[in-house]
Amino acid sequence: MSSRLPSRLRPHRRTGLLPTLLPTLLPILLLFAPGGMSGCVTTTRQTQAAARTNLGAAYLREGNAPAALQVLGEAVHKDPRNWEAWDHLGLAYWASGDFGKSEEAFEHGVKLVPDKAEIHNNYGLMLMAQGRNADAIVHFEVARKDLLYRRPSVVLTNLGSALYQEGRYDDALQVLDLAVQRAPDNCNAWFTRSLLFQTMDRNDAALTGFEQVIHICGTDNPGAYSHAGSLLIARGDREAGCTYLGTALDKAPAGSDLSESVRKTRALECP
Repeated sequence: MSSRLPSRLRPHRRTGLLPTLLPTLLPILLLFAPGGMSGCVTTTRQTQAAARTNLGAAYLREGNAPAALQVLGEAVHKDPRNWEAWDHLGLAYWASGDFGKSEEAFEHGVKLVPDKAEIHNNYGLMLMAQGRNADAIVHFEVARKDLLYRRPSVVLTNLGSALYQEGRYDDALQVLDLAVQRAPDNCNAWFTRSLLFQTMDRNDAALTGFEQVIHICGTDNPGAYSHAGSLLIARGDREAGCTYLGTALDKAPAGSDLSESVRKTRALECP
């Protein structure tokens, strides 16, 4: 299992997600105040912890995960009740490949804010990265109930993906339908929904969905071009299918699994 955070965590003007982080991080030792979560935390320490949390988040956005771990460790030491510090620390440990410490950090955070969508969503994504989809579903279900969360479509997309991975196709489709209704420009929701239709052998619906992704996101999602191209070829429209595959090959990262897969398909289907 890769230790890299998925692209849907990158901060983006439209999605507000966090960036891919460095896969190898320096371990740090977290020092906790006597009494753990209990005890008085002065206003000064709260302010210092908040500043370090903000700095740690900035380091994460820049991809400087070792620096993020350092300052976030200081943040939770100064104010163990700062849930945002624990949330970002969980993400930083995830990026290091230390899933155990990542889970510990998220657990500290959710005990402080048991109904907060943001931390449950991030916790669920970390669990999905380990293939623990059933556990992730629990956290996404909590997250979707937070009516104050401003990006409900993101949570619904992640929940739908986890349900899909668990083989709960009808439940996944219901949730993904809600995701695209809430945010019609959510390419991840459309793409996952289309994959689900393809798995269910509903190829016409899958093709419509992949073409919607192409319409919304353009060449930012070469996978949509690849799937749409293969579906068009399967239905007999080789010319249009090969055009899509050509775009997929042009836009896929060189040497990636997608690039190699499209190259092989084009060699067979597009002489």
